[in-house]
Amino acid sequence: MAVPVEGAIPVDNVSTLLTNALQDGGILGLDESLEAEALNKALRHANWLLAQWARKRWLVYRIQDYSFVSNGSVNYPVGNIGANVVGINMNPRPDRLEYAFIRFLQQTNPGNLQVDIPLDIIQSHEDYARIIVKTVGTLSWRIFYDPEWPVGKLYPWPVPQTSIYEIHVGFKVVLPRFTATDQPINFPPEYEAALNWCLARRFRVAFQMP
Repeated sequence: MAVPVEGAIPVDNVSTLLTNALQDGGILGLDESLEAEALNKALRHANWLLAQWARKRWLVYRIQDYSFVSNGSVNYPVGNIGANVVGINMNPRPDRLEYAFIRFLQQTNPGNLQVDIPLDIIQSHEDYARIIVKTVGTLSWRIFYDPEWPVGKLYPWPVPQTSIYEIHVGFKVVLPRFTATDQPINFPPEYEAALNWCLARRFRVAFQMP
């Protein structure tokens, strides 16, 4: 028997997910229609759930690599900054840095092989504050990420020189929040059941059921 092939386009939308979770949670009967107020409330709770999942490494399906060329700045913004700003353009801004390395752009080694140097992550603001001279410029070997809101900041140290290095950082991929009830659910298949049953449990509390 041929193995069934999953479609490339999601078949479920947000309304289907919310309706099914409300039915599995016992809030909505199979032959009942969903009122607009209840649907909007369910949508809000679904986005709350996704916002919490986005902060859990084991609930996000991959780490995404971002990069930019150094321009001599002490720090670089991370968040909704637009395409013309040197830094990481992503929305919402991440809560923590997963990995980092620095790549030499001007290379003279045989074969012009790319050389990447891992950067040690400074885990706390207190440790970064202990650095005596924060503006010294040379090859970076450490990096600190300050998750400011709404735009975070990356602090490579020592400060990498302009146009010589490319800084690569890894952040959890952004889990998209739902913006409309007819929006297709573009998640890996394993997320569908997890969303359904977690929402069913939350909906019982939200709709004041035991």
